[in-house]
Amino acid sequence: MRGWLHRFVGPESKGYRQLRKLIGSWPRDIRWYKAAFSLPSPSQSRESYLADSYERLEFLGDAVLQLVVTDYIFRHYPHFDEGEMTELRAKVVNTEHLVEIAQRLMLPSFLTTSGSLPKRPDYLADVVEALIGAIYMDLGYKSAQSFICKQIFPLISWNRIETTEFNYKGRLLELVQQKQLGQVEFIVQERRRTHRGEVFLVCLKLNGKEVSTGTGLRKKEAEQAAARAALRLLSE
Repeated sequence: MRGWLHRFVGPESKGYRQLRKLIGSWPRDIRWYKAAFSLPSPSQSRESYLADSYERLEFLGDAVLQLVVTDYIFRHYPHFDEGEMTELRAKVVNTEHLVEIAQRLMLPSFLTTSGSLPKRPDYLADVVEALIGAIYMDLGYKSAQSFICKQIFPLISWNRIETTEFNYKGRLLELVQQKQLGQVEFIVQERRRTHRGEVFLVCLKLNGKEVSTGTGLRKKEAEQAAARAALRLLSE
């Protein structure tokens, strides 16, 4: 077992101080955070998996995050209709954005695992939601809401996200056509089932050569992520 949790020997330990700084309050029941930061192992029994991995808390934290973000958008964007609010929320809580937030909050330094870390960083989005779920279970909704508003929202460039064109796939296809770069293909490489549905891994190929990949809870979301990454590369 590696990670920061082995340093928990009491409320005055370095681990408790780090966690307090992260969540903004002293934790009451450290077991919730231990589960939130524990990555599941393929060799775990079902009982151990349900008790000690982050994925059940992720399910809860996802709902809390969706509610807080929805509430914020509803209050701060009165000129948006339902479709515009839905699109803005999707931009805020998509996998790629949550991975970036996890890295800026330095959540990888809190993780524990009995094996190697996943090669792709997508799991960090789940850890963000699991942490929110842990705060909710330990300290209640108000504390979870406060964490989101004080720690996550300041990392979000709302004006930039609001004005960012979300149709990366359309922009990519237009760029490829303008520059006559060849044939674009989106290929589903992997489909992994989670409690929220399937996670898609899509590979983007240009003239048969892999250019980028993307993941999402829907095939279209994964294609958009792959197209966004490709646009960055082709714009350099």
